Amino acid sequence: MILKIFTKEDGPEMREAKELGARLEDLGYEIEYFDCDDANVVGQIELYDVFNYPAFVVARDDGGPMQTWGGEIPLESDLKQFLNQ
Repeated sequence: MILKIFTKEDGPEMREAKELGARLEDLGYEIEYFDCDDANVVGQIELYDVFNYPAFVVARDDGGPMQTWGGEIPLESDLKQFLNQ
């Protein structure tokens, strides 16, 4: 499983989302970060229907979405539950 974190601009929630990702990375989880202000990220935004930021997508190894949170920061325990499947 891979956690994809989508952020936009720089605000407290976006920093908190990145910090959560860093904590999970330190625990050995695979994390990908996407700055949605970057035009090169449009394909990922469309693929996962990201409309609200920050967004968290737990994706299977084949890239298919398993669970998505948009406009909120999920609990670390919820993310771990999906990432450990």
